[in-house]
Parts: sequence; structure tokens; C-alpha cells
Amino acid sequence: MTVQPSLVSDTRGSNPFTIWLVAPLLLVTILNPLNSAMLTTALVPIGRAFPGQETIGGWLVASLYLTAAIAQPVLGSFADRFGARRTLVWATVILGLGGIAGIVAQDMATLILSRVLIGFGTSSAYPCAVAIIRQRAHKAEIEPPARILGWLAAASSVAVAAGPPLGGLVTEWLGWRGTFAINLPLAIIAFIAIWLAVPANQSPRHGGIRVDWAGIALFTGFMTALMFFLMHLETRFDAKALGLGLIGLTVFALVERKRASPFVDVGLLRSNLPLTLTYGNHAAFNFVNYCFFYSIPQWSQVTLSLSLTASGLMLMPVAVASFIGALLPTRGRKGCMTEMMGASLLIINSASLFLLALAPSAIGILILSLGFGTSFGILNMSNQQRLLDYAPLEQSGSAAGLLRTSAYLGAMLSAPLVAYLMADAIGTTALKALSLATLPISLLPLATVVADIHRGRQSLAATPRTGRET
Repeated sequence: MTVQPSLVSDTRGSNPFTIWLVAPLLLVTILNPLNSAMLTTALVPIGRAFPGQETIGGWLVASLYLTAAIAQPVLGSFADRFGARRTLVWATVILGLGGIAGIVAQDMATLILSRVLIGFGTSSAYPCAVAIIRQRAHKAEIEPPARILGWLAAASSVAVAAGPPLGGLVTEWLGWRGTFAINLPLAIIAFIAIWLAVPANQSPRHGGIRVDWAGIALFTGFMTALMFFLMHLETRFDAKALGLGLIGLTVFALVERKRASPFVDVGLLRSNLPLTLTYGNHAAFNFVNYCFFYSIPQWSQVTLSLSLTASGLMLMPVAVASFIGALLPTRGRKGCMTEMMGASLLIINSASLFLLALAPSAIGILILSLGFGTSFGILNMSNQQRLLDYAPLEQSGSAAGLLRTSAYLGAMLSAPLVAYLMADAIGTTALKALSLATLPISLLPLATVVADIHRGRQSLAATPRTGRET
């Protein structure tokens, strides 16, 4: 029988998961998704502040995604090697510097630098949190507690959903610089919380500390080339950037296969099909969800003449629904039904965008927000638990970082699509086209679940292995 640690204990005795540890982990975990979503309602005012810089909005969004996509597995690898607490502390310092850069920025380059620093500073949280949870559970000879994992997933889901309304409020009260400045006090609070609450005994790997700098450089190179290709896709097909990205990806895979301690274990991805499918599943549903997150605030401001705050508040039901969805059972038979529901709901959501275009209304947006929030919470939690099932313990940080990288890959793909469809006119036609574009992608998570069951692989439909009762 698996022991389920309590989260209500305020002692530092035998319980490895006291509220004093869990609360700081939840705090730092929300910072990255919060920053990724909070900027959406500030893009229009930023564009007005920098006239003649038509691409500034796209680059501000893309720079954080690109940085996070690269930094999450990098910092996860650092957590595995140097220790999670040390990695978290230094990352909060970088986050604070990013907030300061945004406050003083007077040009596009400095503003993008601020987003890069914010992206890097917030990227350590999730992989470090997963590494800490798995290491402490392993040391206590228990399974990673499902309740904490659920809270971790729920916190991330709520942060993504709460970002647009919070960004709208901050922008109206403090101006667009407020969406950058808010990171300075958050960084200070996170630094103090991590320093006081997270234990320093998260030991690095045995056998010395070796960092695969060549792998990191190649990974950065092909991801950057991919980002340039996507950013130019609205105006032209950049064959050079695409070619460099594909060549870089090929070289990266070949080099990593021969590494004794690779940055990304390509051999593991080839041999561990369930883990690889988890990453693909995660990228697909995040692509669909971020298409919704990016399009609706703009669309509602133009089509329904909503204010910045009102357009952000239209997504508030996503926060509530995603929190509830992340806490639903995802193990055993009930868990299988839950995941099937989340994947099916994602398909319905994509199709419903077409209906919203035919009959625009605030009520329609609120209903869709509930649907997207529920599917987001369920699938986010399901994939997080898949990761814990299939990723090796000693690679917890880097594997968790790659899960976030796959999420940002989906977000990166969604940004140019939304920009392209809404470049000329943000109206009925654009939303219809977005629905048709996301519908086939939304089928992939359901196909993954069905394939798991059909092939009889051990998956979330199998007997519980993390201690959650069903």
C-alpha cells in the first residue's frame, strides 16, 4: 500500500512534502506560463508605443517561447547535475534582471532582451520542481504523491488562463511596462521562498559534473532556425532557415546518439515510444489551446468592441475549468475515461470556433473558455503523469524540461498561424479558418489515447502506479 503524504502538515519532520516545500514550488511553477500568457492583452499598447515596428509583438511573444523551449531542458539538466535548489536560486536572479530591463527599455532590442531574460529566469521552475518531488519521494521510498502533481499541473493551467485577464488589469493600471515590472517583486519573493524552504541536499549526479555544451549549442541552433522560419512564414517561405533547422536537427540527433552523457537522450526517445508520444501529444494540444488564447482577445476587441480588461476576462473561465480538470482522476479506468473526455473535448472546442464565428457573442466565448480550460487541465495533468511513468529517475529534470519544450513548440507554431490568419482582417473569416486549421491537430491526442489502449501498452489506462486511488 502506497503512503500518501499529507500537505497540511506544517512540521519539518518525517513528512518529505510539507506545505513549506510545496508552496514555493507552486509559486515558481506559475511564473513561466503566467508570463507567456500575460503579454497577450498588452501587445496592442506596445505596438502603439513603438510605431514602425510592426513585428515587435510577434518577436516579444516568440522570444520568450524560444528561450523557454531551449532553457527548460538545459536548466532541467543543470538541476540533475548541480542540484535543483542552486539552479532555482540563480534563475530567480535572472528573472529580476529581466523585469528591470523591461522597466527601462526604450527600444525594441532592449524589450526583447527583457523577454529573453524573463524566459530564461522562469524556465528552471517546472523541471526543478519535478526533480525535487521525484528525488524526495525516492528517498522516502514512496511514489511521487499524486495530489502534489495535480496541484503542480493545476497551477500551471491556471497561470496560463489567468495571464490574459491579469495582463489586461496590469496594463490598464500601470501601462504596458507593468507586465514586465511585475516580475521584479515576484523574483524577490521567489528567491526568499526558495532559499528558506527548498533543501540544499539535492545532490548532483555521481561520477562528476559534465555538461554537454555541444548538444546544448546544436539544440539552440536548430530551435533558433525553426523560430526564424516560423516568424517569417506570415510574409514569405524562408527556405534557408527551414533548411538550416532541419540540418541542425539531424546533426544534433547524430551527435547526441554518441554522447555518454547527452543533453537529450536520443536513444531513449527512440526506444521509449510512450515517452516520445507523450511529447508529441503535449505539443499538439498546446498548439490548439494557444491558438485560442492568442486569437480570442484580439478577435473580441475588434469584433465585440471589448476593452483590454474585458477581453482578458473572457478567458477567466479557463482558469477555473483548467484547475478542476487537472484534479480529476487520471489513473485506472476512471482516469482512462477522464483522458478520453479531455481529448474528445479538445476536438469539440476546435469545431466550436467555427460556430462562434457564425454567431459572435460574449456568452459563446465564455462557454468555449470553459471547454478549452477543461481539456487543457485534463491533458496537461495526464501528460505530466505519463512523463513520471516513462522517464528515468536520474533524468527527471531534463525529461520534464523537454515536456515543457514540446508545449512551447506548440505555442511557437500557433503564434505565426494566428498572426497570418488575422493579419488583414480580424473577423468571421479568420476565426473560421483557425477552426479548420486546428481541427485536424486536435485529433492527435485522442488518437494517442486510443492507440495506447488498442496496443495494450502500459499507459494511463493501466493499473495505477503512482498511488492515486481510483
